[in-house]
Amino acid sequence: MKLPIWLRLYFLFVLIQAVLVGSAIIQPPWITVVLPWDASPLNARFIAALYLMGAISALLCMIAARYAEVRISLIEIGFVTGVLLLITVPHFSEFTPQNFPYRWTIFYTIDPLVSALILWRLRGNAPPAGRNPLAPLFLTYSAVLGVAGVILLVAPALAASLWPWALPPILGQVYSAFFLTFALGGVLAAREPDWAGGRVYVLANLGMLLLIVGVSIWHFDRFKPGPTTWAWYALCLAGVVGFGRALLRRPGRRFTQGAVA
Repeated sequence: MKLPIWLRLYFLFVLIQAVLVGSAIIQPPWITVVLPWDASPLNARFIAALYLMGAISALLCMIAARYAEVRISLIEIGFVTGVLLLITVPHFSEFTPQNFPYRWTIFYTIDPLVSALILWRLRGNAPPAGRNPLAPLFLTYSAVLGVAGVILLVAPALAASLWPWALPPILGQVYSAFFLTFALGGVLAAREPDWAGGRVYVLANLGMLLLIVGVSIWHFDRFKPGPTTWAWYALCLAGVVGFGRALLRRPGRRFTQGAVA
């Protein structure tokens, strides 16, 4: 199915939101424009890198040719914004009318609802499930992020004690929303029958990981000494290598029943 113009406009709306938060990678104080909680420069830049993954995805989806190329991103948008809203609701009592996160709440109420409506509207255009030759990469990535995301969500204090830099528990839960979303995206990408269905996922995660490595090097002095820090850098670099190889291995090619078409 050819991508309709109204869907491209929705991705433009998502792109603007993601760039608004992602701009904090340049100036960390800008994170307060949207984020309801305070964040150190390292945490602000890390959150910005996560949002810029969404910006890369939205931009690629805007110029995509077919619905099959954007379906995973659409699911991810609805999932991450819905989880962020659910994380925020229990904290509403902590805010006053003056500092209540109105913009955050409005956006993250609209986005999951619109994403769900679009997915329902285009439900008959999803490609048949298959097995992508890059499935081992996607599923390994999903497993690592899924485990980390669950710990960050249900045991944020424990996660903060294990994290390689100072992490307030509430920001750990914000991270969890993204980690779980990327894990879900990996599972979906592993079931895509062709390269086009996973292309945006590969490019967006590669871009995000490169940004995270850059942020981590820039703020190396904020990392705790010990094995968790070295494990962090090792996992990030492994992700860069894995997605980089995936991009070089299958640029623009389609898969058919697990073989190159």
